[in-house]
Amino acid sequence: MEAITRSFSSNDWVSIVLFTILLLLTFSKIYFTEDFRDFFRIFISNKYFTSHKRTISVFNLFSFILFIGHSLVISLAIFYFLKLTPNTTITKNSYLLYIQILVGYNILIGVKYLIEKIIGEVFTIHRILDNYIFYKITYKNLLSFLMLPFLIMLIYKWQNSMIFAYIIFAIWGIANILILLKYYSKQQKLVLGNWFYFILYLCTLEIAPYFILYKVFTSAQ
Repeated sequence: MEAITRSFSSNDWVSIVLFTILLLLTFSKIYFTEDFRDFFRIFISNKYFTSHKRTISVFNLFSFILFIGHSLVISLAIFYFLKLTPNTTITKNSYLLYIQILVGYNILIGVKYLIEKIIGEVFTIHRILDNYIFYKITYKNLLSFLMLPFLIMLIYKWQNSMIFAYIIFAIWGIANILILLKYYSKQQKLVLGNWFYFILYLCTLEIAPYFILYKVFTSAQ
């Protein structure tokens, strides 16, 4: 019989990525049961942030596993957003673009984290920034996992629906803004007392990096 050559299709590597994300969530639920339960209840309870058993750090194992899953989800969402963007051509080896997005996104987050840590040390506000970073990353992790079911529908059900993609990203973007506003409202005295530096921080570290990342990948296609 003549051998049949099967190409590595888009859905093959996407399925592997989705399986890896679900595997990470399953591992977290089994080995960090209490943390996992508290994590998915942060909209209704602050126990995840206030538990005396937990070190406020993005480098504890549970937070690190969640961040890996988060970066896989967000990179996949960015990939499909670019794929549906008009005048953007995805090559046959689309998984290479996904890897580039994944690496670029993690470098972006890593550089932002280092800059924030440096700012904290220079202005002796490292304790405030550590809590802020932990709060921000925790909520972003949760939002990415809540977005996952809609992303799966975009991949397997509404593959060419740019409207559905825009709705997903709009909701995700608005949710991120509301979460940041919630934190800033709790720190009104600090924000209002340093409003110029606060606006500068938002523009340089919360808005500009993602815009640059988008422009880099769209211009490269």
